[in-house]
Amino acid sequence: MNDVNLRYLDLLLKHFEPHQYHLVTLSELEAVICTSRRNVSIVMKKLATYDWVDWQPAIGRSNASRLSINISLQQAMTEFLVEELGRGRMNSITKLIDWFGQTAVRALTIASEKVNRLNESNNAILISSYPWVSKIDPANTYRHTELHVAKSVYDVLLTQNSNGGIEPSLAHEWKMEGKVMTLWLRPGIYRHDGEPLNIQDVVWSIERLREIKGPVHELWQCIDSVVAETSNCLKIILKHPNKLFPYMLATPHASILCRDVVSFGSSYSYHIGTGPFKISGWNQESMTLEAHKEYFSARALLDQITLSHGDVKTLNMLSFNQSSDHVEVEKISAFSYLTYRERAESQLTKETWYQLADYIHVQKRIYDAPSAVDSIQLETHEQDLSITDGGVIPKLKGKVVLAEPVWTIPSLIRHSEWLHSVIRATGLELEIVVIDDISFPEVVSHQADLLFIEEVMEAPFEYGIFEWLSIATGLRFSFDQSQMLSHREKVRRAMADDHSLQSLLNLEKALRDQYLYLPLFVGYEEVTKTQQVRGVQVKNTGYSDLHRLWIAHSH
Repeated sequence: MNDVNLRYLDLLLKHFEPHQYHLVTLSELEAVICTSRRNVSIVMKKLATYDWVDWQPAIGRSNASRLSINISLQQAMTEFLVEELGRGRMNSITKLIDWFGQTAVRALTIASEKVNRLNESNNAILISSYPWVSKIDPANTYRHTELHVAKSVYDVLLTQNSNGGIEPSLAHEWKMEGKVMTLWLRPGIYRHDGEPLNIQDVVWSIERLREIKGPVHELWQCIDSVVAETSNCLKIILKHPNKLFPYMLATPHASILCRDVVSFGSSYSYHIGTGPFKISGWNQESMTLEAHKEYFSARALLDQITLSHGDVKTLNMLSFNQSSDHVEVEKISAFSYLTYRERAESQLTKETWYQLADYIHVQKRIYDAPSAVDSIQLETHEQDLSITDGGVIPKLKGKVVLAEPVWTIPSLIRHSEWLHSVIRATGLELEIVVIDDISFPEVVSHQADLLFIEEVMEAPFEYGIFEWLSIATGLRFSFDQSQMLSHREKVRRAMADDHSLQSLLNLEKALRDQYLYLPLFVGYEEVTKTQQVRGVQVKNTGYSDLHRLWIAHSH
């Protein structure tokens, strides 16, 4: 269906009563629907295929045709919207509301209820307003929403339980001896296409982590070699001992991909996986996930999930990060922060940045004390009632160029707006540079003085700080290549220390003391859902498990 045909139907209904036969000529229809005579027949045939009209064209130019309209505008619009929502397409909804006003709103309400009932019967849901997904490659993205999908499509060799302990996944047994980690794959692992998982795909997946120039590339340079000892035994040899390496294998970046690729047209493709869902459809408006019927572990509770990128807040379904009266807010192990990069072309001097950073540090506790943090340890404090104002606002001169992504999480939108107002209050000119892909902050390092970003801290804490110090988006923005190499050598030495955690914390403190970065707020995830949708549990990492979603039937 096409939304333009609704406009043609609307024009017909303004001239002809429905459910009655009318004798009309092509010339009359040409004037009514405001189109060329040649196009009249095309339009009427299309409306007839939808069964919206009964049209019997006349034989001969001057003879009248028989026309009967079988449906109201609201009924036709409801049919159209049921089809659009079922396919996860949202782009036309705003347009229809602009064109038809309250009729479109009413049709949307009815269509939403129909789709909701249909989803219940089909054991499927539609997640609206899901942020745009441009690629599903865990080694080549740092975007939270893309890793969220990757966790549903791919498996890792090892996984973490709720207490942060390492448990089996694709590997059912493992051992770490010095620089050598040996893993044994469990039997009976089948890919989304029904083929058994080949250990060479596992070797390829681990090797590409250190080869592909993605955001986690440097973290995986600790690997010296990867060898398949047998058809189910894998050895990973490291350059240096690293007691936290098993936790690296449990992160979404370390997902196991197969070398074979599934394509959806010329624009979208992904490597076949073994995870609880496979991708069955993908276009510019939505992505459809279907349950993997031969999954080795607990099967997904839903047969199908559609992730729509449209913003439809009135849908009676499930939506991430949308304002609503029925939002569940979960604190997650993530924090937002600012990082500073010194550059020759900047109009922000070091001294001005120090004054600005001190002022922001005070203001964040006045603005949102329960969420404000002072370090990577993410300790929050109750509001200090003795602080009634932010003191004297410093009078600063110059210009700040601030880089940040397009925020979709409500709390981060609010934090961003607050940060902008605090900077401008000092008298500094503010310019915003939008980062299209936060996985590669280096592309704006020469343009911006500051980067505002939020990042997840992986568990357990010692691994989380090790990973953050190794590949944090903010540090990749702030350091040039030689500075980053020097910094990573400090991280390596800290890991070799008998008191590695304290050494890592000392490194993080040094970055704060040097005003290289300024922690701001702890992270939150917000989920809106209907009473029928169950199983939405936002984990500490923020990676909700889509395969745990289920529907409680309303009856």
